[in-house]
Amino acid sequence: MYVRLTANQIIAIHDQELAISCGLSGLREPGYLEFIADKPFTEVFGEEQYPGLFLKAAVLMSGLIQSHCFNDANKRTGVLTTYIFLNVNGYELDANEEDLFRMAIRVATNDVDNSVLAKWLEQNSYRI
Repeated sequence: MYVRLTANQIIAIHDQELAISCGLSGLREPGYLEFIADKPFTEVFGEEQYPGLFLKAAVLMSGLIQSHCFNDANKRTGVLTTYIFLNVNGYELDANEEDLFRMAIRVATNDVDNSVLAKWLEQNSYRI
């Protein structure tokens, strides 16, 4: 069983990021954010659609980055939320800032699928 992050928690992460780095606040798609927060935990006929922590993290990260739910800072919010999601589930994301930036751009441009992103997250994380 994994700890989930709610849409309200993701909004708080986004707002804290904007307080540090500036940007345009607000949600463009409030209902869609709920969907993205829940998507990693989707089950169909009792079967997980995204099994494992790192695939769940990848689905969360790509959903936040690609959906543009927020007016600004979607990539930053996606990366930070993924970092926190992994952390509350017992892992530390240990990629450097440049690698995180490059991966966020790849996700934003649909240059990487969730299985590749999940593998990258796993390779760049360690158990805490």
